[in-house]
Amino acid sequence: MKRGPVIAFIVLVAAAAFTFVSFSGATARHVTIRQAKAMSGQMVQVPGRIEKDTVSFDLSGENGHLSFDISDIEGSGDRLKVVYAGAKPENFANATTVEAVGMYRDGAFRAQRLLVKCPSRYQAVEENTSTQTADRN
Repeated sequence: MKRGPVIAFIVLVAAAAFTFVSFSGATARHVTIRQAKAMSGQMVQVPGRIEKDTVSFDLSGENGHLSFDISDIEGSGDRLKVVYAGAKPENFANATTVEAVGMYRDGAFRAQRLLVKCPSRYQAVEENTSTQTADRN
């Protein structure tokens, strides 16, 4: 038996296994605030409405320190303190909702990434598109 195809097969299986492990570690499960608190120490993604009166940004440290509370989008009344060690996202001041990716521990959600949502930016495009569609009919 020739060794070339056997070695190629082993390399292919190893590459596939490496790819699977890499992608499975990079994804975060989308959960509610209540679920995030129950899944302490696990990487999750939590959507929420930003409570503007709780936002604070401390410039001390290398990149700064952003903290704020989010409330459940579904209106259950659940709240979660989010702590993000990094530069404040550029459009954070205009954002109404955010998706925080990280893990809950020590009484706060430690975000590694913030996905900031600004619906007003897209609302005008949607309204304009619906108006154009209605005009054509």
